[in-house]
Amino acid sequence: MVISEARLARDSKGLIWGIAGASTIVIVISAQAGGILLPGLLIAAGIVALTWLILRMTVSIAITDEKIVLRCEPFYLTAIPLSDLSAVTRAPDTSLSEGYGIRVLGRNIRGVLVGGPAVALETASRRWIISAADPEEVLAIIQAQIATT
Repeated sequence: MVISEARLARDSKGLIWGIAGASTIVIVISAQAGGILLPGLLIAAGIVALTWLILRMTVSIAITDEKIVLRCEPFYLTAIPLSDLSAVTRAPDTSLSEGYGIRVLGRNIRGVLVGGPAVALETASRRWIISAADPEEVLAIIQAQIATT
């Protein structure tokens, strides 16, 4: 059962599209000036396609009787057995400075992020910071599931 699905904020999407758009314009103008327009257009199309994928990215948290499934659609999926969890807490909100997607945030710290509110899951070997639409609800559901196992 999916207990949270978080998406990139509108402001972040605008910033990313702006950067990608400016890059695309520079590439196409440079390619035209250099007489290699077709390769420039292909690179620009690749940038637009990758940007579109990134902007559709979602982070979801699902829970079963035995595990928590973390997804960063369309790029990443992992599962954490409930029996491995040592702590479940509210994490500080994340932003552009931490980045988006699957991130290495420090030694044995991984993030699955789209910015905004987040929860932290801790195991003996790793700490996970995961974006969550409603962190308090996610914490309550996970803690209730742990209590029943």
